[in-house]
Amino acid sequence: MAPEEKEMEPLQETVRPEESGAGSPEEHPEAEKKKEKKSLGREIFEWVLTILAAVIAALVIRSFLFEPIRVDGASMNDTLLDREVMFVSKLDYASTWLSLPWQSTEEKESAARLTTGFGSPSQFDVIIARYPGRGDTNFVKRLIGMPGDRVKIEGGYLYVNGEKYEEAYINDAYRTNSGSAGESYDEVYIPKQGDILSLEYMDENQNRIAVYVNGEIWGWRGICSDAVAADGTRLSYGHDGALKLNGEDITADTDRIVSLVGKEFSLEKDLYFVMGDHRNNSNDSRAQGPISRDMIIGHVRFVFFPFNAWRGVK
Repeated sequence: MAPEEKEMEPLQETVRPEESGAGSPEEHPEAEKKKEKKSLGREIFEWVLTILAAVIAALVIRSFLFEPIRVDGASMNDTLLDREVMFVSKLDYASTWLSLPWQSTEEKESAARLTTGFGSPSQFDVIIARYPGRGDTNFVKRLIGMPGDRVKIEGGYLYVNGEKYEEAYINDAYRTNSGSAGESYDEVYIPKQGDILSLEYMDENQNRIAVYVNGEIWGWRGICSDAVAADGTRLSYGHDGALKLNGEDITADTDRIVSLVGKEFSLEKDLYFVMGDHRNNSNDSRAQGPISRDMIIGHVRFVFFPFNAWRGVK
C-alpha cells in the first residue's frame, strides 16, 4: 500500500516588524504628518499671480493674434452694422502701441509702436485704424488709396488712378452728398515714403505760403508723417494744420516759415487713404487726412456676433 499522503499547509513567512518598514509613529513621523493648510496670504498671492498671468496672456493675444472689436455707429453700413462684433486679425498685419490705458492722448501717440504680422495692407481691405489727435480710439474703415495713388469721388463713384470702381458693397443711397463730401471731391494724391514736402509761395506776389508735395499744393488736412531734410531738420504738418519744426510749433511764426520756403524735406512714411462705406456719414481721411502704416492696427476678417449674422468681411 502506498503511504498515506498528508495534507500540506502553506508555509507562512514570518516577517518581523523592523523588516516591514512599518515602524512606530515616532520612527516615521512623515506617515502621520497632516498636510499643512495654506495661509491666507499665500492664497491671495497665488490668486494675484493667476490673474496677472491671465491679463498678460490676454494682452499678448489682443496685440499679436486677434482682437474682438464692436462696431460703434453707422459709418460702415451696410457692410458692418452698429453693435456687431468683429474678429480683427493681428496676424495679417498690425501696429501695436506700447502705451497704457491711463496715459494722455499725447503720451499714447508718442509711445513706441511695433509693426507686426506676416503681410501688408491691401486696397479695399476693411481695417481698424486710428487718427491723429484721437489717442487709441479705434475706427473701422475701408482702405481706399494706397501710397502713391490718386483718389477722387465723382458722382458718388470712386476713381483710383483714373479707373472707376463700382464698389458693389456701397448702398447707392450712401453715394449722395449729405454733409460729408459723399458725392464728390477733387482728386487727392496719397503721399508715399521719399516724397518731397516743401513750403512754397502760392502766387507771384508771395502773399501766401502753402504746403506742397512733389511740387503740387497739398489742399487736404495734414500729413501723418514727419519729413526730414538733408541736414537732419525735421518738419511735420499735423492734421490740425499745425507746422512743427524739430517738434516746435511754428505755425504763427511767419519769419521762420518764410526762411523754410523752397527747402526740401523727404517724407519718412507711406500714407494710406481710408473711407467708410456709408460715404455720406463717415469721419475718415476726407476729414482727417491720410494715415501712416503705424495707424493701422488690424484687419477685419469676419463678424461673429450676433451669432445669426456670422459672415466673412471681404
